Amino acid sequence: MRRLWLALTDPRVKATLGALDRSGPALGDLCDHPELAGEFFPPLRKTLAKAAALPGKRPAAFRALLAAEDLTIRLERLFSDMARLEARPDALPQALLLLQRACALGPRLLADGSRAKTLAEAAALCAAGHKVLAQAKAAADRDPGEFTQNLKFSSIYSGLDAVFDSFERCAEALSRI
Repeated sequence: MRRLWLALTDPRVKATLGALDRSGPALGDLCDHPELAGEFFPPLRKTLAKAAALPGKRPAAFRALLAAEDLTIRLERLFSDMARLEARPDALPQALLLLQRACALGPRLLADGSRAKTLAEAAALCAAGHKVLAQAKAAADRDPGEFTQNLKFSSIYSGLDAVFDSFERCAEALSRI
């Protein structure tokens, strides 16, 4: 009941959960068609900015909103870079699947009885994502051939790693509301 109440009464929480709810399922499609990022993310950023301008009583809700804004901006940059560089790294789908599963946990972070367990589950998914990206980035950095392509992949992996960091901050803040 608490989760529903917060989602209905606090525009910052509503916007944050909305951003996670819309971004998570779209990650697979955006991986296949990164050129759509320019159409997908601006409405999310606009909604988050509008919610940030509203007064609120919960500092954790504002921190969650700022982290969701950062996540949205970083995801848009990631997919825009993929489209611009015409790069589709091999490890990206696996990492995006982990992020997608983590985004789906957003509403459960507000539930009274399962916050700690859900936060631990989100942290485990993010840790797995960081590990996948670190291994892929190390492999790209070690590969002597295709220097330009490896540099593109390394940049994309670093960008997605920062997205996981943003999600972790968002999840932590949501669990403290």
